[in-house]
Formats: sequence, C-alpha cells, structure tokens
Amino acid sequence: MKKITAALITFLNVLLFLKPRKAAAPTPRPELKPGDLLFSPIGEKDSFYIGHVGIVTEDDSVIHSIPKGLKKDDADHFFRKFARLSLYRARDEEAGARAAAFAKRIYESNPRAPYRFFTDLKNTGGKQYCTKLVWQAYYYGAGIKLKNFPLFARALHPELIKDSRHLYKVRT
Repeated sequence: MKKITAALITFLNVLLFLKPRKAAAPTPRPELKPGDLLFSPIGEKDSFYIGHVGIVTEDDSVIHSIPKGLKKDDADHFFRKFARLSLYRARDEEAGARAAAFAKRIYESNPRAPYRFFTDLKNTGGKQYCTKLVWQAYYYGAGIKLKNFPLFARALHPELIKDSRHLYKVRT
C-alpha cells in the first residue's frame, strides 16, 4: 500500500509541475498557381502506394490519379487529406498553366481511367497513375519532358519527376 501511495503522490507532483503545451497553429495553405505540383510521401488511403503527386488547375483544384480513377479535389480538401505536402512550381508560369489545362483535358475526357502503374507514358486516353498524369500534362500540354524520360518509360515514382531545370521547390 505504501508503494501505491508513494507512486500516486509522485504522479500528482509531476502533474503540478507540468505546464500545458500550447497547440501549434496550423500552417496556412500556400497560394497555389496552375501547374503547381503537390507531392506527398504517402499515397491516398485507398492506393496503398508510397508517394503521390497531383497537379493544381486554374480553378484551385488538384487533379490526381487513384485506383478508383482520376480525381479532382478542391485544394483545401487535398491539403487536409495529405498531412505533409511539398509544393513545386514551374519556372515558366505560362508552361505551368498550359500543363494544368492539359491535365484538366485528360481528366474531363477519361475521369474513370483505370489505375495501372506499369503503363508507358505515351497514351493519354487509357490507363493512368499519378506520376504519368502529371508527366503527360507537362509533356503534351507545355512541351516539357520532365527528367527526359522516354515515352516508353513505365512505373515512375513521383520523386523521379522533380526536375530542377523546369521546377523549383516552393515549400516542404
């Protein structure tokens, strides 16, 4: 009984000296521009993949590919969905806008595109995955070949398209 009483007194003393922590203010969502790329170290809950990327459109939405098809999320929703996002922006703002417009075209023409990771980069009307969608948006929409991957390249991880010649990091 003495041990329990001593432990309880010690516990209460510790509680008296602990100061409550202030909650950190949430990081404000950065201003986004068409063509911005949002990279996450983890995929969406239903994708089971490590690494994900989406592209920002002119209406402040993010288009990305998941196993259920292409998806267009409001940017605020996308930021809430993914705990950590890195933001990359096109060095040429007009190229970013053209890439965003092309991503929107892909989304509108085939919103239920089957998710297939082992498909080449060439075909925009068929199977998609997140990196392929973004790469095609920049290649076909803006004439930018991120990291010079050939059209027959397959299964590209999102990290592989961070091309400093055409993109710069805005925030982590």
